[in-house]
Amino acid sequence: MNFIKSCAFPALTLALFTFCSCERNEVHLVFNTQTVTPQSFRLESTLNASLPADSNSVPESMHTHVSVRSTMSLLMPYDDGSGRFEMKIDSVNYNSDKRSVDEFRNIEKYLSIRNFQFKLNHDGIITDPTIENALDMPSEDELNLIPLFLKAQPILPEKPVKLGESWERQMPIPGKGNSATTVYKTFTLQDVYLQDGVRMAKIHMGMKYLELPDTTSNLQLKSSDYVIGDGMVLFDVTHGTLTSAEMNIVAVIDVCDLVAGDTLASMNVNQKITLRNLQ
Repeated sequence: MNFIKSCAFPALTLALFTFCSCERNEVHLVFNTQTVTPQSFRLESTLNASLPADSNSVPESMHTHVSVRSTMSLLMPYDDGSGRFEMKIDSVNYNSDKRSVDEFRNIEKYLSIRNFQFKLNHDGIITDPTIENALDMPSEDELNLIPLFLKAQPILPEKPVKLGESWERQMPIPGKGNSATTVYKTFTLQDVYLQDGVRMAKIHMGMKYLELPDTTSNLQLKSSDYVIGDGMVLFDVTHGTLTSAEMNIVAVIDVCDLVAGDTLASMNVNQKITLRNLQ
């Protein structure tokens, strides 16, 4: 459903449509891309990676955590029902057991200026993400905010759905250069309920994709099987905004050092990504 551009009637129109959907036992899930006010979000990622031990050593592991607070603002609504948004970084907290305190601070400064813009369709599809102030710094999974954001972002159905109904959508996640990874997401509407007068939808979210090697890097990561994710979404149906999204990801990643000509032991990766509306 496209939100009408007149400021006098969008809330009434959404309420009437929601009422009609209830009469058919269906829910129309749509993002408000036309009149939404600025929203504060917290994006967090906790990543644990481990290499198996050989006969003479203990397993090697790595733990990293990044927490980013940002403000998402509507820059321009478009006639096709989409909108241009900006995600401005307000604060960053980063730590890793493989980095020094000085590296923590430098990475936090680096991430704090990586504001980005994107086009958001009313079904949640994000296109044309662009980063402002992108410095020449090695890009690692736990430092690249756009893939983290896109993995947590739900994609809503193209038509009204009933309780228990499922849908499938695809989302490209951009990599370096012109490369992109296709992420396959599945969703199921699990519950619809009222919370303080606001209609909420609880949605299960599954995800799978293949980790493709970065051809511009000498240290390449790839997965021989699908990376699997499982999570949950809370969506504010009344206002057309995301309340929270959580994704737990499990993968086995092969590491190849092109300089040394070695393929290292497969790395077990567990990652938790959360995106939470703070308002």
